[in-house]
Amino acid sequence: MARKPGKSFRKDDVLTLVGYALPVLGGLLGVAYVNINHMEFINPVWAVGGGAILGWVAARIMRRMLG
Repeated sequence: MARKPGKSFRKDDVLTLVGYALPVLGGLLGVAYVNINHMEFINPVWAVGGGAILGWVAARIMRRMLG
């Protein structure tokens, strides 16, 4: 079913956006953490990957709560 122009976001649209946006945001926060705390000798792969995984977990929890 095609959407009509001027309609607001549906619940499915928000859930899809959350599923993509939160892992990306988690990876971005991992990059920011590595760049801010560069003297702690943390492996950037672990920080970015860990942030992306935490974002994915948060997205799964939000999707479960919303629908």
